[in-house]
Amino acid sequence: MPRTRRVAVVGGGMSGCAAARELVMAGREVTIYEADDGLGGRARSWHRPEIEPDTGINLWFTTFYGELFERIKEYGLEHDMVEMRNSMVVVANGKPVNLVADEISTLVTYAHSGAWDKLRFLAASMALTAKRSKLDLFEPEQLAAFDNGTSAAEWARNTMGENAYQHLIRPMIESFWLWRCEEISQAHVMAMIANVVGSKFYVFGRGMETVAERMAGGAEVRLNTEVSELSVDGDNRIRITASDTDGGSVTDTFDEVVMATTAPVTAKLAASLPREIASPHLLRFAETQRYEPALSVSFLIDRGRMPSGEHIVPAGPGTRSVRSIITVPKTLITRDGRHIEKELTFVYLGREATRELIDAPEKVQYARALELAPALWPAFPKDAEPFHIVRRPVGLMWPEPGRYRRAAQLAREQRGPVVFAGDYLGCPTAEASMRTGIRAVNSLLATT
Repeated sequence: MPRTRRVAVVGGGMSGCAAARELVMAGREVTIYEADDGLGGRARSWHRPEIEPDTGINLWFTTFYGELFERIKEYGLEHDMVEMRNSMVVVANGKPVNLVADEISTLVTYAHSGAWDKLRFLAASMALTAKRSKLDLFEPEQLAAFDNGTSAAEWARNTMGENAYQHLIRPMIESFWLWRCEEISQAHVMAMIANVVGSKFYVFGRGMETVAERMAGGAEVRLNTEVSELSVDGDNRIRITASDTDGGSVTDTFDEVVMATTAPVTAKLAASLPREIASPHLLRFAETQRYEPALSVSFLIDRGRMPSGEHIVPAGPGTRSVRSIITVPKTLITRDGRHIEKELTFVYLGREATRELIDAPEKVQYARALELAPALWPAFPKDAEPFHIVRRPVGLMWPEPGRYRRAAQLAREQRGPVVFAGDYLGCPTAEASMRTGIRAVNSLLATT
């Protein structure tokens, strides 16, 4: 009877856990290495017992996340889905205007753009929606056909004009995704517009990690265990050296490995592997991937002092000192057991402020966020109560022009015994991350 092949999955985020599920189903003995204290990676939410529900802001997902919805049904998690408004409060020159992404009625009355600009935006949106089957946001092989080196900004300006770009496209993209349209491929924005019509948006009441944990079922999970080195032994097996929970190091050997980490970690660990396993152009691809850091500074504000359950975003030309403000209704539980209705309000700062503050003390981060928030929402309360901060130096990867073409080529070239997964091989969403894990496993199984 043949020996069961052992596979290590390095990284317990959405791509790693999706890969683990496929491997377990294929009969592999799977071990997940995760440096953090829980699964889910950058899709994890945070939890605080002082609020109900106790989760911080969750990763949004939509009905066109096909693989994720299959897992939700499989694990019976539909009851944990919380529907969110598919709307924004768009602020330009101090004037707030409501806009629902897929409702023509709000587009018609949208005061930040003229009739001709809105007509061109609507025509472009309808044309892209008709191509939806060829514009899967999560499949680099499809997006490669539209990734001709043109940036999202160039495409929008040429297709629908300057005003529609500044007041419709930029609010939609830069406030949710945190990049600048000049830096990303037209393919990403085209696919977003093609798929958003008719979609519903959700979060998980207990956090996206609930899906990651279910997908990891059947695998051995080693938390707080950071992989420090990969090497190949004399029997062509992969040796993994990792830190243990006591600060020492442990070594184990596997037949195969799925590298499901961020691009910088992949580049570091794969550099010691033979070039026939980790090709030079894959290493170069990982080394050159850029990420936008993310800093979420949240406050508790009395209900009624901010728009409730809204996503407030800026519009118009120029740089953003504040990228967005998101309000989420919560109930604060005081020490004496009282329940007080609040808005948990998240302030996302602009690029310059984020990079300046990402490593600053929390006191400085709170103070700066309070100082800058009125630039987007002048009535932001000066007495907002600091609550929670999340800093991610490695936040969202940039889908730069041409990157989907390179990712598609790398996906076609994957071979065992080491394969690669992660959002840098797709796009920065839970759905794309999961699909890269599944694709990596398919490539592994095809070569063994």
